[in-house]
Amino acid sequence: MTHESQDSRPADLLSRRTILALAGAATVAAMVGCDKNNKGLVGNLPDPLAPYSPRTMAPAVGTNVPPTLPVPPNSPITPTTPSQAAAFGIIPRSAWAKAGPDMKRVDPMGTVGLITFHHSGDPKAFLINDYAETAAHLEGVRAYHRSRNFQDIGYHFAIDRMGRIWQLRPLAYEGQHVRYNNEHNVGVVVLGNFDIQAPTAVQKEKVKSFGLLLRKQYGLPISKVKTHQEIVSTECPGDGMQPYMIQVRKAGLI
Repeated sequence: MTHESQDSRPADLLSRRTILALAGAATVAAMVGCDKNNKGLVGNLPDPLAPYSPRTMAPAVGTNVPPTLPVPPNSPITPTTPSQAAAFGIIPRSAWAKAGPDMKRVDPMGTVGLITFHHSGDPKAFLINDYAETAAHLEGVRAYHRSRNFQDIGYHFAIDRMGRIWQLRPLAYEGQHVRYNNEHNVGVVVLGNFDIQAPTAVQKEKVKSFGLLLRKQYGLPISKVKTHQEIVSTECPGDGMQPYMIQVRKAGLI
């Protein structure tokens, strides 16, 4: 996560291999990123980027249509319409999250200079395809991260096994997904443990198309699309995904 929250610095706090069984079946691995390149003011991304607001939070499981969310004063974000977000299939935070970030501690993203891909690194193969079960799993991850003193769920987006993209931490806020390297860094997690399973075909395609959208949105060179292990010492995103990321970058497909 960004630099980890100032009041939480245990050396092993954000180990991807540290896992916790959560109610229902949601087991998750912790994660934590940054590039000081200040290109790309956050805005115009086809995603409901405004921070969580209790007044607009509404049950949305079963639909991909994002609600219209308010943008706080002085936000660098240009709000988008529900139709724009729906066009790319981004599922809003309101579809799964039961609470918002810790607004007393969360840091603003400001600008985007890096995109980092992860796998979720579950303790066993992640095989959930169902929409509602995926939503419940993500809420379990959020609850786990908050229990570890994160400000919120650590990543900004997730790509599930069916190729759906989920808005996680609002992009207005710095994430917590690469230890001490989160400033200006968008975190995208691909659900699965790619040391013991392979990404699905639709996940691979969405990694390319969504990665390209993010990169073009913020005017970043392809060299600014990284994997977790290319920034810090870790096995993430696993042997089943790392070679693929190298391949698509080399071919200019992301």
